[in-house]
Amino acid sequence: MRSGTLCSHLLFATGLCITSVVVAHENDPKGTAERIPYEGPSWRSDVDGGLAGGFDSLNINLAANITMTEIDPGQDGNDIWGYTSPSGREYAIMGTTSGTSFIEVTQAGNPQIIQYIDGPNSLWRDMKVYGEYAYIVSEGGGDIQIVSMANIDNGVVTLVNSIGDGGTAATHNVAIDTVSGILARCGGGPNGIRLYSLASDPANPQYVGAWNDEYVHDAQLHTMTTGPYAGRVIAFCNGGLNGGSTNTGLDIIDITNPGSPVRLGGMEYPGGAYSHQGWLTGDEQYYYINDELYSGSSSTFIVDVSDLTNPQFVTRYTNNNAAICHNLYVKGNLIYAANYRSGLRILDCSNPTSLVEVAYFDTYPGSDSASFNGAWSNYPFFDSGTVIVSDIERGLFVFSPDAASVSFDIVGGLPNPVASSGQVVDVEITVSGAELDTSSALALVNDGTGQQDIPMSYLGGSAFRVALPDLACPGSVSVSFAIQTLKDGELFQSTSSSSAVADGVEVTYTDNGETNLGFTVSGDATDGQWDRGVPVACERGDPGTDGDGSGQCWLTDNSSAANCNSDVDGGATVLTSGPIDTTGGEAYIGYDCWYDNSFGADPGNDVFVAEISNNGTDWVVLEVVGPTGARSSGGWNRVDFRVSDYVTPSTSVRLRFTAEDANDGSVIEAGIDGISVTLVTCNDSSDPSDVNGDGCINGADLTVVLGDWGNTSGPADINNDGTVNGADISFILGSWGLGCG
Repeated sequence: MRSGTLCSHLLFATGLCITSVVVAHENDPKGTAERIPYEGPSWRSDVDGGLAGGFDSLNINLAANITMTEIDPGQDGNDIWGYTSPSGREYAIMGTTSGTSFIEVTQAGNPQIIQYIDGPNSLWRDMKVYGEYAYIVSEGGGDIQIVSMANIDNGVVTLVNSIGDGGTAATHNVAIDTVSGILARCGGGPNGIRLYSLASDPANPQYVGAWNDEYVHDAQLHTMTTGPYAGRVIAFCNGGLNGGSTNTGLDIIDITNPGSPVRLGGMEYPGGAYSHQGWLTGDEQYYYINDELYSGSSSTFIVDVSDLTNPQFVTRYTNNNAAICHNLYVKGNLIYAANYRSGLRILDCSNPTSLVEVAYFDTYPGSDSASFNGAWSNYPFFDSGTVIVSDIERGLFVFSPDAASVSFDIVGGLPNPVASSGQVVDVEITVSGAELDTSSALALVNDGTGQQDIPMSYLGGSAFRVALPDLACPGSVSVSFAIQTLKDGELFQSTSSSSAVADGVEVTYTDNGETNLGFTVSGDATDGQWDRGVPVACERGDPGTDGDGSGQCWLTDNSSAANCNSDVDGGATVLTSGPIDTTGGEAYIGYDCWYDNSFGADPGNDVFVAEISNNGTDWVVLEVVGPTGARSSGGWNRVDFRVSDYVTPSTSVRLRFTAEDANDGSVIEAGIDGISVTLVTCNDSSDPSDVNGDGCINGADLTVVLGDWGNTSGPADINNDGTVNGADISFILGSWGLGCG
C-alpha cells in the first residue's frame, strides 16, 4: 500500500496544496512551497498522436508526458534516474512523496508504468543504480532501500533489503561510483557523506567510513582517468557549514580508501548562497555548480578543477532567466539542467568556460519566476539518446532522441554595417536527427519597411548563400534564417541578427575612458558615485574588466580589492558627458554598458537610465535597463542609436547615465565605456535616367530633357557632359520602361 497523500488538506477553492513535511536542511524553502496539483491527463505521442501543445520549447521534441495522476495520484514528483537492462530496454526510476515508480521508456512515445515501491513519506527522495540494483534514500528515513531490477523486463522489481549505519535514517541524496562500487549517503541531519562498499555484495552494502567535516547536500563520485590522481576515487561534494548555507561551495575528497577519506581541496564561489549540486566535465577539468538559493538569474558557476588541491572559480554563466537552478548533468559537450519553473535547459559546453543555451523545454507553462515548482531533475545518459525529466506537479516528461536540432551560423558574422545594395551573406546550416529540405531555406529580412522573405541558394554540404535586397539607407536591418525538414516539414528559425545599413562609415568621436573628456558627476547617492578607473573585480555585480579593453572605464564605486563592498547606496548617481559633435552626416552614437541589479537581499527592483540631449537642458530617454531580464545581471553590452531618432544632431549633444539605488537591500553596479560617434554614408542607387524621380523611366523623363535642351547643368544632363542634348536622350531610351511595373 502507498502511504497516505501529503495533500490531505487541500484548499479546494484554489486547488492549492501546501505540503507539511520536515525541512530537508536548514534554510530549505521547498517544504513550505505552494504547489497546485496538475490534474490533466497523460499524453503519449505514439498513442494519442499530434504534438504536445501549451509548452514553450526550442529544438526539443516531447515524446510523452505521464502525469502524477497516473504515476502516484495526489503526490508530488521529485528526483529521477535511469536504468538500462542487459537486453537494452530503458527504464525511468522516479521518486514521489510516497515512494518510487519504475517506468519503461524504451518506446519513448509510449511509456509504461512497471511497478511501484512504497517508501517513507517525504518530499525528498533520491536514487542511483549499480549493476541490477537501485539504491533509494529519503529525508523521511528508511536508510537505504535496495531494489532488485533483475526481472524488470518481465514487469517485476523487488525490494530486497534496507541498510543503515546505526546513525540517522534520513538521507538527502545518494551518489555512486560505478567503477569502484563506492556509495555515498549525502546529508540527512548534519551529516557529510557516509560511505558504503557495494562491490562484493551489492544487495548487502557494507558501511565503511564517513567524512563529516561539513554538511554535504549532494556529490558526484568519480574514479579519475587522467592526471596525478588517475585511478583514485574522488568525491566532488556540494555543501558547507550550517546545513550547507554558510561557507557554501565545493569540497574535493579522496575516498579511494573510504575508511579514511582525505580532503584534497575546496573553494567558495562569489555570490554563493547554497551550493546545491554539480557535475564534472568529461575531460575532468571543470565542475559545474548550481546554487538553489542564488539571488540572481538562473546561473551556472564554473570551477576549474584541473588541480584537485586548488580548485578555482572561473566565471558565472546565466541565460538571464529568473528561474531557480536545481540539478544538472554533463553528457559529451552538453549540459542538461532541470531549472524548476523554466524546465529543462540544454547548454553547449564545447567551450567549457563559455556556455551557450541551445535548447529548452519549459515544463511549467505560464511562469519562469524564482519559485520551487516544475522540473526537479533529469537523466540524459541513455544510449538511445532519450532524455527523461521529473516534474513536481506534472510528472514524467520523455524527450525523443529523434528530435531534430538545427543550427544557423553566419560565416564571419553579419557584416556591420550591411551595404545598402548587393550585400551577400553566407550561412552554414547544420542539422541532426533529420534531413533538411534545402529548397526551403529563407532569409527573413526587415529594414523597417516590412519583412521580406528571400530564398537562399544551396551551395552543397551545409553551405547556403543569400543576396540581400536593396535596403533603406541609412538605417538598420534585422536578418534571421528559416528552413524546413524534408520528411515532416518541421520549421526551424534562427534568432535575429541586427546591423546598421550603410555604404561608408567614419568614426568621428571616441572616448575609451583613459582620460576625462568633459564628464561630470552629480546626484544624491550617499555612496557608490560614478568614478573612472581600472575595474576591481569584487564579484558583487561589478565588472572585472573595462568594456573596450583599453584598461579604464567609468563605473560606480570602484572599491579596493580589500574592501569589496562596492555598490550605489541611498539615491542616484548621474554621469553627464561634455558636448559631442554629431554633425556632418547621419550620426550613430553608441557605448558599452554594464548593469547588474541581481545581488543583495532585495534584487531586481532598480533601473539604469541612459538619456540624450542636444542642448544639455532637454533630455530624451535612450534606454531603460532593468529592473529584471536581459542585461540586468552583468556583462558588457554594446548599444548604438541613430541620433536623429531622438534629437536634432548638433555640435553639443550630451549623454547622461543614471544608476539609482531606490530600494533597501539591493546591490546596484553600472559601467560605461567605449563611447563613439559614427557617421554613415549611402550610395545613390537610383538610375540617373529617372530624371523626374518618379521611379519610372518613360516619356515624362523625355519631356524634362527636351524642356532643358541646351542647358549646361541639372538632372536632365544625365551623362554629366555639361550639355543637355541627344546623348542624354540615348540614356533614357536605353533604360526605357525600367521601374514602371
